[in-house]
Amino acid sequence: MKISVIVPVFNCELYVERCVRSILAQTYTNLEIICIDDGSSDNSGAILDRLALEDARIKVIHQKNCGLVAVREKGIAKATGDFVGFVDGDDAVDPDMYERLMKNALQEGADISHCGLCVFWPNGVQEPHYGTGKKLTQNGTDALKELLDGVLFDASLCNKLYKRALLKDSCLDHTLQSNEDMLRNYVLFSRATCVVFEDFCGYQYWSRENSMSNDSKIVQRIQQVIKVRQIILEHASQEVFPYAMRLLLSTYVGVVNQNYQSEDTCLQELCKKCRVELKKNKKHISLLIQRQQIAAYLILYAPWLHHLVYKIYDGRR
Repeated sequence: MKISVIVPVFNCELYVERCVRSILAQTYTNLEIICIDDGSSDNSGAILDRLALEDARIKVIHQKNCGLVAVREKGIAKATGDFVGFVDGDDAVDPDMYERLMKNALQEGADISHCGLCVFWPNGVQEPHYGTGKKLTQNGTDALKELLDGVLFDASLCNKLYKRALLKDSCLDHTLQSNEDMLRNYVLFSRATCVVFEDFCGYQYWSRENSMSNDSKIVQRIQQVIKVRQIILEHASQEVFPYAMRLLLSTYVGVVNQNYQSEDTCLQELCKKCRVELKKNKKHISLLIQRQQIAAYLILYAPWLHHLVYKIYDGRR
């Protein structure tokens, strides 16, 4: 079984060699590594070309800047492996990640095999998500519910292996600039018959400023997150609907909670829109966990008290 690893690269010359070498060092060696230089203005492209001369498994594509969604779409079109994985160009993977994911996929006959991850912060702190060692095999619907709940595992594309056939036409919105992982995973988990999860932290997410996943335009990023959750709700089956609705409502509540003191006009307007949407869907507020229900009702009926409560809460943190 061959794995195609798709690596989007944009202006990450300080990190891309670490990324690619971590893939080359995999104990599972039947790989093709598709590196797509998305119009980098630094030396990222040259570094990729040099690495490709060292190992024939590396294929480099240079193109004008198109954005992360388009890069992943091109990588999917070029992939020839039985399974496909994604690694962002400023991250890295543990040496045995793909071997373990493939072993689990073959043992369980799974369409998706995934694991946990570890966040590497700029200050040197490493934050595992979660490394419990738990192993779980589910049908696609149950795994999708877990994905939307976001408790057991996260929505990243990069700590997962997918059967290549799942990925065709899996993008519901080509205009997204952020939160694409959640929306594409919604489609992929919906299509899966069997999903296997082993909670070891095989993927290394290196947090840094100006990375593909760090958008400085806060309002635009929040709007994209909300848009993704609205699209998911529109496509949700009856069985999945409560999970999709809870995800959307918790996002509205979270936006207001996090920005209730903001003096930014755009953020204030966004909070108003979230209140309007909460009011439209107030019959579903009972789907939220208790503290979010309380916050939602305060936002709707006693905003002054909501501000007071969260001001005290913020002061204690």
